[in-house]
Amino acid sequence: MPPLLTTTLRRLRRLATLDDAIYDELRFDSAATLPAVAVTAIGLFALGLGGWLWWLLSDFGNTGTVFIKTVILGTIFGFVAWLAWLLVVYTVLRRISGATVQVEQLLRTAGFASGVLVIGLLMVITPIAFGVGILALVAWAGTTQIAIERTIGRGGSDVLVANLAGFGVWLMIMSLLASGTNQVAPGPFLAESVWDAITSVSVAFG
Repeated sequence: MPPLLTTTLRRLRRLATLDDAIYDELRFDSAATLPAVAVTAIGLFALGLGGWLWWLLSDFGNTGTVFIKTVILGTIFGFVAWLAWLLVVYTVLRRISGATVQVEQLLRTAGFASGVLVIGLLMVITPIAFGVGILALVAWAGTTQIAIERTIGRGGSDVLVANLAGFGVWLMIMSLLASGTNQVAPGPFLAESVWDAITSVSVAFG
C-alpha cells in the first residue's frame, strides 16, 4: 500500500476515534492537501450514494437517471459548494475579527473533517434515512467547526458565525439544486426533491 494512502487511512481512523489532535498535524503537512480533497469528494459521494440507495429501495423509479444526478453531479456540485463554504469562512473571519487564515491549512483540516459524511451511507436503512442524512450534515458542520478552530488556533463566537455562514451557503446551494425533476443534490436533499414534486402541479421523477 502506498505510504500516502497508509498515512491517510491512519489519520481517518484517528478521527473516527475522536482524536481531534490530528488537525494540528494536518495543518503543517503539505502532502495532506490532495488526500484532504479526496476525502471530501469520497464523503460527498458516500452521502449521495446513501440517498440514492434510499431512493432505489423506495421504488420511486428512474434510478439510473437519479444516480447520475444525485451521486455523480451531486458530488461535483457539492464539492464546488464546499469550496464556497470555505471561502465564506475565510472572508467572514477576515472581516469580523481580522483573523489570519491559511487557506491551504484550512483546506486540509476541513477536508479531513468531511470524512464524517460516510455516515450518509446508512440512509440505505429506509425507516431512518432522512434522520441519518440530517445527522451526517450536522456532524459535518460540527467536525468542520473543530477543524477551523484548530486551524486558526482558537474558538470564539466569530469562528462559529463564520462556519454557520459557510454551512448555510452550502445548504442553500444544495437546496436550490434539488427539485422534483432535477435531483442534483446528495443525501437528504432527495427527500426535498420528492416533496417539491408532490407539491408541484406536475409530478415527475426523472
